[in-house]
Amino acid sequence: MRICLFIWFVLIAEVTLAKDIRIGLFESSPVKSIVVKYNIGRYDLFSESMQFPTMQESSEKLTVKVNGDKVQVIKNDELLGNFRWFRLSRRSPENSLKLFPYGKERRYKGDIIFYSYAGHLQVVNEIDLEKYVEGAVKGEVGYGYNEEYYKVQAVISRTYALFMHKHEEEGFDLCDHTHCQVYKGINYDEKIERAVNFTVGQVIINQDLSSINTLFHSNCGGRTSTTDYVWSKRLDNLEPVYDSHCRKSSQANWKKTIDKNDWVDYLSNRLNKTPEEIKNQTLDFTQGVNRKKNYQVGGEYIKLTEIRSFFRLKSTFFSVTDIGDKVVLTGKGFGHGVGLCQEGAIAMSKTGYSYKDILKFYYSNIFLLDEQAISFYMLF
Repeated sequence: MRICLFIWFVLIAEVTLAKDIRIGLFESSPVKSIVVKYNIGRYDLFSESMQFPTMQESSEKLTVKVNGDKVQVIKNDELLGNFRWFRLSRRSPENSLKLFPYGKERRYKGDIIFYSYAGHLQVVNEIDLEKYVEGAVKGEVGYGYNEEYYKVQAVISRTYALFMHKHEEEGFDLCDHTHCQVYKGINYDEKIERAVNFTVGQVIINQDLSSINTLFHSNCGGRTSTTDYVWSKRLDNLEPVYDSHCRKSSQANWKKTIDKNDWVDYLSNRLNKTPEEIKNQTLDFTQGVNRKKNYQVGGEYIKLTEIRSFFRLKSTFFSVTDIGDKVVLTGKGFGHGVGLCQEGAIAMSKTGYSYKDILKFYYSNIFLLDEQAISFYMLF
């Protein structure tokens, strides 16, 4: 399957525009069929073996379905055939199509490619990088923020898109869900468009001219986290910072009350001890201005990320208070806490900080450089 995908994409590589990126669509809930309708401009239609009349009328639509290891394509009521892959290729960068996954309309610029993969219909949007960045900023942030903050998110999204290709074995670079970056098609916000154009080509690199992992989260609660507190490896450019900018934001504080028996049962199962042994220990736990990696009970440790996942907590930045038959968790922040704090960055952008100031506050020992310049410097 992987070899076949490689051959198919080599065959169609000639029509790929410079700086295009391939995005796997609807990855959170794969589809088996989809309807495509004309929106703007002319689209050439072709498969691995044939070319078909151009799609250019508002009345035209395609229905694409999985059929074994091939895709079946119907144009209006006419069966075009069953193919290994099928492509709608734009005549102009501003052309766009309407796709209807789950019966809901989404609009996409760029080319759309279909093929069968792992029993579902794989839908790939091949699009100019900067247009993708616009859509990713819209998907990750939404509308209603100031232009300086959109510049921050544009540089982050572009850096991620260029260097974090997680799905190459499946035939595309990134998916459209939180596993990579949220992307739901065309951006219509002029502020986002201006921010992307202002920062065009800019990416974040370290002293070795290598990209960094531009991780971000909603709110750090006043202190960002190191990567090894959340995952396994510590990364140099993601050192923790004290952040006063997010402390008055909507996600800065939270509280959750858990039945004490549920808390004790979790700890006893996790530590392989009886509930009575757990109850004889101090359950209280405090995180002050600094974050901790583990929750400690009776000389044993549990990683806070495990507790967060099990109880579906907003963050790992919480303290525990044992109150009678309840356990109260008093927490700060929302998300994994690593890298850029979105609500902190938004607050900074409102008080006069530039997008470069903001990026260098959250990511340590970094440089902003045009992606083409990086390729030039790497020659020496």
